Amino acid sequence: MAIILPTTDVPVSIIWRLVSRRRDLEPTFGGPTSRVRRLGSKWAADVELPPLYYDAAMAWVAALTSAEADTVILPIPQPEFDVGAPGSPLVNGAGQLGSFLALDGFTPEYVARAGQWFNLVGPTGQKYLYQVATDTVASGGAAAALPINPMIRRSPADNSAANFAEPVIEGFLSGRATEWTVDRGMFVGLSFTVTERE
Repeated sequence: MAIILPTTDVPVSIIWRLVSRRRDLEPTFGGPTSRVRRLGSKWAADVELPPLYYDAAMAWVAALTSAEADTVILPIPQPEFDVGAPGSPLVNGAGQLGSFLALDGFTPEYVARAGQWFNLVGPTGQKYLYQVATDTVASGGAAAALPINPMIRRSPADNSAANFAEPVIEGFLSGRATEWTVDRGMFVGLSFTVTERE
C-alpha cells in the first residue's frame, strides 16, 4: 500500500529528473550519431524540506521510515500555475502507446500547457506521472491528442481517468537508508529522493 506523505510542509526545493532509457547509437566506422527514444523513461524528484521543529517533523519521519517496501505519494506543487477547470478528462480508446495520448472529457477549449503535470492510474492503482510536451487546446467536443513525456509506459484502459487537478509522483524512496538530521536548535533536516517504479 502506498504511503501518502504529509502535506503540512511545502518543500524548499524539488530537483526533477527524467530518468531516460534513450540510446545513442555510434556508427562503428564514423558518421552521424543516432538517438533512439525507448520505452521505460520515468521521473525522479530530489526533495528538500525546510528546517522543521522536531514535533512537526515526526509525521514526515514516520512516513518515510514506513516506506521500507512500499511506494510513497508526494503531491506536485506547480507554483503560480493555475490549472484552471480541466473538466474530467478520460483516456479515449484502449491500446494507446507512444508519445501521444488521446483524451476526451476536457472542458471545451481547455488549454493543457507545456510542462503541466498529470497522472494516469494503472489497473493496480499505481499512479504514472506524465508531462504535457506542448500547449494543446481541447476541441469544442472536449477531446485532445496530447504530446507527452515520457512515452506511455503501460497502455491505459479506455475511460481511465487522467488527473490534471492534483498530480502526484508515486515511487520508491531511493537508496537503502532513510536519514535525517537534528541540529543544536532541535530543528530537523529532511531530504529524500522519490523515483517512479516504472
